[in-house]
Amino acid sequence: MKNVFLKTAIITIAVFVIGMYCGFVLDSMRVAEVESRLTEIDNLWNDVRLMQSYIEKFSNNSEYCNFMLEENLKIGDKIYEEGLLVEEYKDSNRFGSLFVTEKQRYALLDLQFWLNSIELKKVCNGNYSTVIYFYSQNIQNAEQKFQDMVLWDLKQRCGPKIIYITFPSDMDITTIEIIKNIYNIEKIPSVLIDESILLESPASMETLEEYITC
Repeated sequence: MKNVFLKTAIITIAVFVIGMYCGFVLDSMRVAEVESRLTEIDNLWNDVRLMQSYIEKFSNNSEYCNFMLEENLKIGDKIYEEGLLVEEYKDSNRFGSLFVTEKQRYALLDLQFWLNSIELKKVCNGNYSTVIYFYSQNIQNAEQKFQDMVLWDLKQRCGPKIIYITFPSDMDITTIEIIKNIYNIEKIPSVLIDESILLESPASMETLEEYITC
């Protein structure tokens, strides 16, 4: 009987140790993956920031406009794909502080992309609308879910005719707080169209189409 209890204890300890080890390895792999994503976002950030310099340098040269507009859209697609990965990691992992950092970096990347898009539209007569969505990262209610769905449908319908950017309004990002103040954004969620039209949620597809032509 003593041998049976001893064997059971040894097996229990072994299973516990193996479980702890597997958990440690899995957590380490997840951290490495997040760090890789942060590096990718940093690379995109540098790309977008340098593009701003070229926009300023060649703003008086119309020969570059079509090329710059196309490249800006390509960068926008890369940023969007990266954003989908950020959300996937948020839903499947538990490293809160790392994901907050990743989300903040991504938001700043989106901000620079928006500024580039505004400048390009001005100097190159870009044929698109900017749609900026201010939402809550921490509170997901029915109103916000509705607005998420409508804006997603709008982007799928309009494609490159709109520059669609999302800003988390409750992640303590100073520049986003400044933007909210500039455009008098007090209600979350809200939608800002072409830096001049502010729609407080819920904004239906019919309402959005009054201001956006795809």
